[in-house]
Amino acid sequence: MAQFPTINLAAVPQPSAVAVPSIAAILQARLQYFQTLWTAAQASDPSLPDYDVETLYSDPGVMLQTTDAYRETLALQAINDAVLATNLPWAAEGNLDALGQGLYATARAAGELDPSYRARIQIAWENQTCGGSYGGYRYAALSAAPVDLADAQVYGYNDIPSVLAKGEVRIVCLGANASGVPSASVLAAVRAACAPFARTAPRKLNDLVNVVAVNPAPYTVSATLTLAHGADPATVLATQLASLSTFLASRTAIGALVKPGDIEAVLGFNAPGLVLSAAVATPNANIGGDPLSAPILLGAPSIGWTYG
Repeated sequence: MAQFPTINLAAVPQPSAVAVPSIAAILQARLQYFQTLWTAAQASDPSLPDYDVETLYSDPGVMLQTTDAYRETLALQAINDAVLATNLPWAAEGNLDALGQGLYATARAAGELDPSYRARIQIAWENQTCGGSYGGYRYAALSAAPVDLADAQVYGYNDIPSVLAKGEVRIVCLGANASGVPSASVLAAVRAACAPFARTAPRKLNDLVNVVAVNPAPYTVSATLTLAHGADPATVLATQLASLSTFLASRTAIGALVKPGDIEAVLGFNAPGLVLSAAVATPNANIGGDPLSAPILLGAPSIGWTYG
């Protein structure tokens, strides 16, 4: 089962068509051109007074140029936004709908948010293959219940030979709920999408498709930060909690691994000079890492502090 390479959309550089406008540079260019025009006019009519646009910032002419420079900056930014709106990594809301439906034949499900929709659009090419590609199965699974699934992964015999039988395709589903376990109806919808009698099914003739729920690996996080004297606890804790939440959210995926040491690193290294150390209890063991499981955070992280 082949699969197209997966590109990290977050790492895609912006198109060269996008230019970062600088109101200061635009204003400077306008004033220099204004000065050129005035000098030329003065050469034709010596009765015109000298005009120094570099110093007369209270002059109405300079004010007008400043206003126009600001409006030109807004126009350039609008062009940048329009360019980005036609590219998958940055398109959002209605622009993403137009991109997904017009170029990838993938419609947004009712209630589906941009990140889920964008991820399905990205693997839509896999749906064009016949013969059961990894991505084709994954696209079919995620499209069967986009709002109810947070992730789906596909494995064949060569991936986990000690678990899967030859010819078996194991589709592991992670629910978009607190437990991480999708409901029976969601799993049934995925099975139906991959059934051999479905006209658009990605199922290969001899594949034995097996749709299962992920094995949840639940854990909690409690931590104590040792702060440097002078650090504001409320500010530091809010910043570190935000960083930790982003990190843990990225680990809520099938096959992901959460290490206590990684949590300590996130909490300790994101506020240099403020956090002296971070002690973490999760349980103090690695969470997840198995291709059929996913780390599931139970509740919000609890972070305390003390001065060092």
